[in-house]
Amino acid sequence: MNPRTCAEINLDNLSHNTRAIQEKVAPAKVIPMIKADAYGHGAIPVARRLVREGFEMFAVAQFQEAMELRESGIKQPILILGRLFPHDLPEAVKAGFRISLFGKEDIGWIEAAGLDLPAYVHANVETGMGRVGTLLDREPDFFDALVHASRCRWEGLYSHFSTSDEKDKSYANLQLSRFRKIVSRVQLLDKRPSMLHMANSGAILDMPESYFDAVRPGILMYGHYPSQETSQSILPRQAMTFKTYVAHLRDMPEGHPISYGRRWITPRRTHIAVLPVGYADGVRRGLTNKGEVLIQRKRYPMVGTVTMDQIMVHVGDDPIRPGDEVVLWGESAQGTIQVAEVAEKIGTIPYELTCGVSQRVQRVYIGG
Repeated sequence: MNPRTCAEINLDNLSHNTRAIQEKVAPAKVIPMIKADAYGHGAIPVARRLVREGFEMFAVAQFQEAMELRESGIKQPILILGRLFPHDLPEAVKAGFRISLFGKEDIGWIEAAGLDLPAYVHANVETGMGRVGTLLDREPDFFDALVHASRCRWEGLYSHFSTSDEKDKSYANLQLSRFRKIVSRVQLLDKRPSMLHMANSGAILDMPESYFDAVRPGILMYGHYPSQETSQSILPRQAMTFKTYVAHLRDMPEGHPISYGRRWITPRRTHIAVLPVGYADGVRRGLTNKGEVLIQRKRYPMVGTVTMDQIMVHVGDDPIRPGDEVVLWGESAQGTIQVAEVAEKIGTIPYELTCGVSQRVQRVYIGG
């Protein structure tokens, strides 16, 4: 017996999902999103598997994420979606990273850096997300500055949907219309990008007119729909299964409080399984008296307050034993608990749960 808490990452499921996306959007290319440690799945193993599958470009949020991939041996182009400041530019250009531009100031930094190599850049334009991206009504000469920049190699133009995962696509279509108008302007320039990209997971599922030259799948690649309002035009497989084990089995009397705050009281004499996992591992405290786990192919309720390092499960008089495997979410021989189901119970989204599995939870990779 070798019980342990782990996040089991099925790389075959990841590949299945990504290939399904590629088949749906072809001839557009797929730029896998592997930011936030590949949504908690492990950026380096995920990237290595996707290199084997033939994917030619990746995207991350931060400079350090890109450096970790490059230092691990990933040679493919890596688009950094976050802003780079002047002190990072020399190393980023040397590494061949694709740099996002958010306005003329970014162009100025690259031009002033005195770099020997060209900087490959992707212009991010605001179409309605309201987060980042060049506001072209504020900087109407942005494209002119980019065309005349001597050290910028303009490779890409992109934007980002804010509501493509909603059933009502009216605002997403408005954003798409705005992006098309920007693309029309760009087509008239002396220099223009070779790659247009906008579609995220929701748009990949429901908005084929937004595919352009490339798409940027995130949560869909890891086996989850971005919301319950999208179509299911792709059938993904969950890539992560969050597992632990029964550490203790306690015979508790009737009327005994369980965990902090006495939020659950035993209704009768019964057994409580104690699991060595808690909110420090990624089991959200909001699952108090709401969550369920799988043990011996049967669902059991979490009871009492979720603590930092332990949770309790009401197993009644069933023949549960210390060391028994427990599934908190994912796909296993015991059955399936969808991450989306867990997320719905506490009013969040699958992204937050998979990203929230902490580093003290060992990642175990199966399927190559």
